[in-house]
Amino acid sequence: MPILYKNKKDCCGCAACMNICPEGAIHMVTDKNGFLFPEINNEKCVNCKFCTKVCAFQNNPKKLGKPLETYIAINKDKKILSNSASGGVFGALANFIFRKKGVVFGCAYNNDMEPVHINADNVNDMKRIQGSKYVQSSMGYSYKTAEKFLHKGRWVLFTGTPCQIDGFKSFLGREYNKLICVDIICHGVPNAEFFKDYVNYMEQQLGEKIVGFVFRDKLRGWGKFLLKIVIEKKGKRYNKFMYSDSSYYYKYFLKRHIYRKSCYVCKYACGNRLGDFTMGDFWGIKKYHPEIEVEEGVSVLLVNTSTAKELLDDLSECLKLKESTFDKAKEHNGQLQNPPEFSKKREKIFKIWRKEGCEVLDKKYLDEKKRKDYLNKMKAIIPRSIKEKIKRFILEKIKKYFYTTQYE
Repeated sequence: MPILYKNKKDCCGCAACMNICPEGAIHMVTDKNGFLFPEINNEKCVNCKFCTKVCAFQNNPKKLGKPLETYIAINKDKKILSNSASGGVFGALANFIFRKKGVVFGCAYNNDMEPVHINADNVNDMKRIQGSKYVQSSMGYSYKTAEKFLHKGRWVLFTGTPCQIDGFKSFLGREYNKLICVDIICHGVPNAEFFKDYVNYMEQQLGEKIVGFVFRDKLRGWGKFLLKIVIEKKGKRYNKFMYSDSSYYYKYFLKRHIYRKSCYVCKYACGNRLGDFTMGDFWGIKKYHPEIEVEEGVSVLLVNTSTAKELLDDLSECLKLKESTFDKAKEHNGQLQNPPEFSKKREKIFKIWRKEGCEVLDKKYLDEKKRKDYLNKMKAIIPRSIKEKIKRFILEKIKKYFYTTQYE
C-alpha cells in the first residue's frame, strides 16, 4: 500500500492525494489534536501510487527563485479595502477574474462556522473569502472543481497557503493559460476543530449565535489585531469587538503555539514562491516608505512569474501600486525567511483542550495574562534607579554562586 507520510510533520493536509485518487480511496480524517490527515481505505486502493506522485512532501516543490518584482499595493475602492485585512489585493484580482467571467477559489466560513475552500463568481460570494482566517481550511474536492472550470476554458483564480497552492499545482500536473495562483504569506495554521470549539465556547459566553468571525477588523485602523465577532439575535446581526490579548485562541496563534507540525519545518517559508503572485501585509513599511498612508491597510504584492507581470497593467486600474524591493518586504515578514520556531507549549495546550475543554484553557490563559499584566504594571511603577540596583544585586548573587561552585 502507498505510504502517504511517515511522520506528521511530513504532511501539510493539502488533500492533493485525496483529489487525485481515481478510486476515492482516500479521505481526510482528524487526529487527536484536530488536524486533518489523509487515510487510505485499503479495500478500495488499487496501488496506482498517484497519491504519492502528487505529494509535495515526497517530491521537491518547484523552485521559482526570488520574486521578479515587489510592490506596495492599496485598493482604490474604499469598500473593498475596508473589508480586507490589509491592502485589498485579493479584491482587485477577484474583480479582474469576474470581468473575464471566471471563478475565484478561497477560504470562507460555511453555515457551521467551519473554514472551507469555496468558489465564487460574483462580488457577494467574494466577500466571504475576503479577510484573514487564522485557521486551516478544508480543501474538500476544490482541486477537482477548479480543474473542471479550467477544462471548460474558464478563468480561475486559486488562492491559498503556499502548501495548498503546491498541492493544487501538483494535482493539475500541467500549466493553464487562464489560471492564476496566489499564495499568501502564511504564519502557520491551527486546525478547524480547535477553532470550532472556540467558537462554540464563545457562543456559550455570549449567549448568542455566532455567524461571522473577522480576525483583522480595521475599526481602530490597520494592524491593530482587533477581533470582530458577528452575532445573530432575532434575525438581526450585531458586532462585538475584542483585542487579541483577550482571546486565548488569537494569542496562541500569534505566539505560534497551535500550528500543525509541518508548519514548524515549512519548506515554503522562504523567498521561493509557488504562486504567480504572493500577497500579505507589508509590515514595517514606515521604515522604508514613510510617505505611504497605512491607516486603512497596505499590502505587499510579490510578482513571481511572467504571467503575473503581464497582469499588472490590468491590476493598476484597481490598485495603487508603488515599486519596492523584496529585501524590504521580507525584513518584517519572517515567513519570507524561515519557518516559525517550534513551541514548547504546544503539546500542553492541546492536552488541556482534549481533556478539560475550552473553559479551562481560557481560565488558565486569563490567569497567566493577569499575572503578566500585574508584573508589567509593577515594572512601570518602579523607578529606573531601583531597577538598576535590583539588576546589580542579582548579578552579584549569580557571580558569587558561580565562583563558589567552581571553587568547590
